[in-house]
Amino acid sequence: MSEPGTVALRAVQDGSVQAVAFSPDNKRLASGGSDTKLRVRSIGIGPPPLEVPTDGSVSGIAFSPDGTRIAVSDFEQIFLRDSTTGTVLWQGPLDPGNSVNSVRFGPDGRLIVATDTLVAVLDQASGEIRQRITVDPPLIADLDLSRDGTRIALAVDERHGGNHRHAGSARVYDVATGKEISRLARMEAAVFAVAFSPDGLQVLCCAEDDTTRMFEAKTGKQVWPTPEDIDDQVTAPNCLAFDPKGKWTVVGGSDGFARVLDADEGLERGRAPKLNPGGPEDQSFGAVTHVAFSPNGKHAASASIDNVVRLFNIEGKELYTVSTDEVLALRFSPNGRWLGVGTMNGPLVIDNGEANQG
Repeated sequence: MSEPGTVALRAVQDGSVQAVAFSPDNKRLASGGSDTKLRVRSIGIGPPPLEVPTDGSVSGIAFSPDGTRIAVSDFEQIFLRDSTTGTVLWQGPLDPGNSVNSVRFGPDGRLIVATDTLVAVLDQASGEIRQRITVDPPLIADLDLSRDGTRIALAVDERHGGNHRHAGSARVYDVATGKEISRLARMEAAVFAVAFSPDGLQVLCCAEDDTTRMFEAKTGKQVWPTPEDIDDQVTAPNCLAFDPKGKWTVVGGSDGFARVLDADEGLERGRAPKLNPGGPEDQSFGAVTHVAFSPNGKHAASASIDNVVRLFNIEGKELYTVSTDEVLALRFSPNGRWLGVGTMNGPLVIDNGEANQG
């Protein structure tokens, strides 16, 4: 039995890795980035690596729910490939002249893809666009899909374009109709990240004004913090994730901490790194750039610009720290056993330990 924090797979390659994805059976890691190749590697004993060329830089990868196909956002195009052979099943531009930033599968197999200004719902069998959601003014900074696949949440940064004003919004759209359902009101700052609660009833977001907020997906009503508590929520947030069980959230801040917050009230339960009692109060850490929650809801992971990946529990107690190159992508495997990391110099898989899966 390996110790938590053991690197189970490490591959050095030319160029950065901006996207990673695990197969549904937890046995393979797909990665891609600036070196114009899609690679699929086995974790441990398994088939030899699959390597196929891409047209440009890979920004997003997703396995189909049954694991037989891989969707790849490849510069301005979307490719759907056989996950075993790499054969292209179909390909096509989403929005000519605009790079595709993300791709994911819904539970029904439909593809949700996005550029800076457009979200599209694609038919998996044909690649035909079934729905378009256009955002103006741009930029779509983040996207999340509800667990049932019926709603999309968007973080919008309106500082881009001609107005340069400090504004943004967190919005919810209906996948079937493309219509806006709700929008978090009173936002006067760019929104950086969004995440649905597991039941799809609430959306967590963080913004440029140093706030982390929870709001109702149906109405846009803010759940927390209350107006009198909002000044106590300053964490310089820039990334976040929801616990798959729905009890906790984790928020990464530019102040160097990843905070675990109670999902009901937004109260802090713990933070990592966890300072030792009596330690120096002015201790500083690199800004947290990525966070993720394990499927069992007991642990969260973070990556920061001081090139450290951490796994910690909800109180902030660290299970391990691993030194890496600069991290560009972070994702748990479906069973929580593995943590996939995309860095400036290749991908790696960290073993979280058998006891921490499930």
